[in-house]
Parts: sequence; C-alpha cells; structure tokens
Amino acid sequence: MLLRQLSSIDPIETRGNLDLAIDSVVFDSRKARPGSLFVAIPGNSVDGGSFIKDAVSRGAVAVVTEESGLGELSVPVMQVLDSRRALSRIAKVFYGNPSSQVVLIGITGTKGKTTTTYLAQSILKRQFGKAFRFGTIENDLGETRIPAKNTTPESLELVSLISQALESGMKAGIMEVSSHALKTWRVEDLSFAAAGFSNLSFEHSEFHPTMEDYFQAKRRLFVDLLPRDKTAIISIDDDFGRRLVIDGKEAGATIRTLSLSDPAADIHAEKIVPDFAGAEFEIVAEGTRIPAKISLIGGFNICNALMAAALCRSVGASWDQIAEGISDIKTVPGRFETVPNERKLTVIVDYAHSPAALENVLKAARPLVKGRLITVFGCGGNRSHEKRPIMGRLSATLSDVTVVTSDNPRKEKPLDIISEISRGMAELASDKKGEVFVEEDRRKAIGMAISMAKPGDLVLIAGKGHEPGQTFADRTIPFDDRKVAREFLKGENGENGSH
Repeated sequence: MLLRQLSSIDPIETRGNLDLAIDSVVFDSRKARPGSLFVAIPGNSVDGGSFIKDAVSRGAVAVVTEESGLGELSVPVMQVLDSRRALSRIAKVFYGNPSSQVVLIGITGTKGKTTTTYLAQSILKRQFGKAFRFGTIENDLGETRIPAKNTTPESLELVSLISQALESGMKAGIMEVSSHALKTWRVEDLSFAAAGFSNLSFEHSEFHPTMEDYFQAKRRLFVDLLPRDKTAIISIDDDFGRRLVIDGKEAGATIRTLSLSDPAADIHAEKIVPDFAGAEFEIVAEGTRIPAKISLIGGFNICNALMAAALCRSVGASWDQIAEGISDIKTVPGRFETVPNERKLTVIVDYAHSPAALENVLKAARPLVKGRLITVFGCGGNRSHEKRPIMGRLSATLSDVTVVTSDNPRKEKPLDIISEISRGMAELASDKKGEVFVEEDRRKAIGMAISMAKPGDLVLIAGKGHEPGQTFADRTIPFDDRKVAREFLKGENGENGSH
C-alpha cells in the first residue's frame, strides 16, 4: 500500500514522498522494520514522539505524529491533530475495513462484560459455526488464544485481530468495549452490528474524574458510533441505563430494553429457579417464552445471559440457538469459578474489584453457605481510592470473616491500601460486622482463609480472578488465586499458609 492511500487521516501537513510503499504499521518503535509506517501516539508517561528517531533507525520509512518541526527527519512525515484518532483511521484503511465484513457485537458497562462475551460467543458458534471473542481475559481466535493486555486493544491491534478472524473463516464475534477505548478512539472506525449496555457503577475514578465523564464515554457507543439501523440493547435495571434509553431515542437509535424482572422491558426473565449449579429460567421476549438453563451462579449471570440472548437475537440467532448456546457454557475463568477439592470446602475465585461487583458476588455466595462466608480481598494500587473504604464496609457487613490483603499494589505501598480499606470497616459498630483479619501477603491470606474454613463454609477469593500475576512497583510475579488455593487445599503450602 502507498503512503498516499493513508492520507485520508486528514493530516495538518505532509512532507516528503507520499508514493512510498508501506508494508506494515506500528506504534511501538521496537516493532519498526524496513517498510514500516510509525505512528507516534502519546503515552501515559512518555510521548510516543520521543521514539520517532528510534523507529526510523530500525527502518521505518514514514512517520505520523502530532509534533511539528521534524524537518530534520530523512523520511516522509504526516502531522496530525490527534495521533490516536489517526491510528484508528489508518488501521481501517490498511487492513481493508474488516469489521464491515463480519457481524461485530460490542458490549460495554462496568460489570458483566466478560461473562456476556463468553455466552454470546457460544450462541454465535451455534449460529455461524465459528466466532471470535475479544476481552479482558484473552482474544480468542479459535485455534489461537492471545492473553489480553487491555480489555480493548489499541485500534491497530484490534483491527488486525478482526482481520485475522476473517482470514480464518470467522464471520461473527463479540468484543468488550471499555470506557478507555471509547475515550481514546480505539473503536471509532469499527462497524458494529449491535451493541449492549449492561450497567454503570463506581469504577475507574483514576481515569474518569466524575461518574458523568464515565457515563459520557459509554454513551458514545450508542449515540455516536452504532449505526441508527443497528440495535442497541440497554439494561434498564440501573439509573444510567434508563437515562441512556432516553438519550439513545433522542439520537434516533434503535433500542431494545432489558431487565432481570421488569415486565415492561422488551426482554426479561421469569420463573427463575436457582440451584447450586446455576438456574433454570424463562426468557420472555417477542410475545413468547423460551426455556433456558445456565450453569453460572447468581442473578447477575441471568442478566448476562439475557444480554447475550438479546444481542445475538438482534443479529439473527434463533431462540433454539440462544438457549443451547447459553447452556453450553459451564464456567468462565475467574468469574465465580469454583476450585475443586477433596476437603469438602467451597472455594470460589472471582474478579470482583469494584463495590457493586463485590456486593453482587457476596450476595450470590450467601445462599450457598451452610456455615460461614469467609472473604479474602484487597484493592489495586494506582486505581480508585474512593472505593476502598466502601468495599471494606461491604465485605465486613456481608461476610462472616474478612481477610484483608494485597491485590495488585503497583506503585503504592500495600499497607497504605489496606489502611484505606480498613477505615471503612472501622466505621461499623462491632455488632454490625464480621471478624476481620489483616494479612498483607496475598498467598498467606489465602492460606489463612482456607486453614480456618470448615466443611459448610465458603471461601470467596475476590479481586484478581483469572489474572496470572501480581503487579508491584518494580516487578510482576506469577500469581494465580486459583492455583494458590489448590496448593493450600492439597496441603502443599502447609496448613498455616507459610511458604
């Protein structure tokens, strides 16, 4: 492809030969090679522009940048107003707009995105034979599964993944759409066939200064990006969803509403019969009732199933394909995932790392408990400080025993984070909370919880879910809550949780 063909990015200024052949596009200077176009995008701490000379030295034959005054460079330069916006446009053109050639579904919201993608992918496989899934855990291309770095990849990586899916014969798929992606142009040039909104609750205050800013980012998917003739599925079980319905209709969007129980919604559930292995329920939609069974525990997972059903129905799935696809999913990694053991203990690992998510899983766990509910959790560093005391209060109130520990402390001191969590617990009267223990070392904390558990108790290990590592200021160490729990359950770490 010629550089000139990528000039649709509306550059402010161009310099040099635009009839130059481009055989790859990169935004990481370390990946530049002869024939590459290097797009310098701003980073959180280092501007991509500082790597321009490195990219050129590695063979990049042209540069896209927000910087001016780069006349000393020996390669053609396109100056743009916003490099991230330009990257999205370049990706679309370079890869031949693959998202327009597949049925692409997007799901956004605070909670439930990952589970919804697993359920929807299962339905789409019934409908199309094969389907891709992109999200927090991994990017699933069928025979290839790539661990995810971000909930939503950068635009160039994302379009490349869709192109790979298309080349492997996939005609449909679903992806998680984060608020970060919506604010940084990662999905700006994708062609969505449907989009869903699950809910919005307090999270990501380190990125969104207010809940209004958070909502406005999510709102863009439905008001600005989804074509008017495509369907938006919006849950009306929270205030933000109800508000989004109004905004969407005012913008001319095609909307179907969803609710766990509100019969006024276009799709809802009735005759819910929960058990220790999930639930049976009826999907009520389009004047009919569809029997369904889910092997995932908790009312919130029925909401996720309804969302997956509505999204796939909007792109042509039959109700039989929907019911079968939902029942096919037996577990989702790190989402209320049971750790099997021979000690007759119920141990569950969940990704819950926000107040609403933690409250949901604690309430979902309670009916499974014959004895005590023992919760192990911490909060991530360099993330929302405001949620820490809230989560402390929730766990202390809804658990019989809480072991407060470290999560991913990143650049913060673990004990500082624990102190903020504990502050919320200290605000409760002693008769309004369960027992509380503090153990900074997460491995020892898990060991402590399992060692004190008896048959009939349930140990909930919350916060990290599927994550394979624990991130500190200077390193990331291998750490999987599920693996650590299995080791203690087998007695491989000693009964007291010591190394």
